[in-house]
Amino acid sequence: MKRKIFTSLFVFSMLLTSPIFAQFNPYTDQAKMLTAGVGFSGWGVPLFVRYEHPVADNITVGGMLSYQNYSEKYSSYKWKHTISGLNGRGSYHFNELLSIPDQWDLYAGATLGYYFWNTKYKGSGDIIYSGSGSGGLSLGALVGGRYFFSDKVGVNLEFGGGTVLAGGTLGLTFIL
Repeated sequence: MKRKIFTSLFVFSMLLTSPIFAQFNPYTDQAKMLTAGVGFSGWGVPLFVRYEHPVADNITVGGMLSYQNYSEKYSSYKWKHTISGLNGRGSYHFNELLSIPDQWDLYAGATLGYYFWNTKYKGSGDIIYSGSGSGGLSLGALVGGRYFFSDKVGVNLEFGGGTVLAGGTLGLTFIL
């Protein structure tokens, strides 16, 4: 249900604001981008901030920090998980190749990161946790798109796999 609401708002906002966009292509103008928002995950609602910098025509590299927490309950036992992530990423932007208008940005890429996963038992006695939480390296793929409302602000929707944010992210992108 939440995904349908986010998707509907995303499409509606693009249709509403398309006539006010000024022409701008961040991948040829060497603009740095900062995106912040929320993610979709089976492990709570992640918050993230992501930075990207063009390094060649249609190619960006950057990094992302994320934080999320969630609880698990089984019978009278309860565990609290906190997950922090640090990811590097690289993306190829298809605008030039597909002759997409500048206010749109369609891209695909890969991530390499590390997640710090902390699990605490909330209850009496010592219970050994045998759930799915653990820290470590992650390798993921992503596909996403942006729509720029103006020369400085856009909305970003991204889907991926292989990371704690595997469901995807929704955020605002700011040109620095």
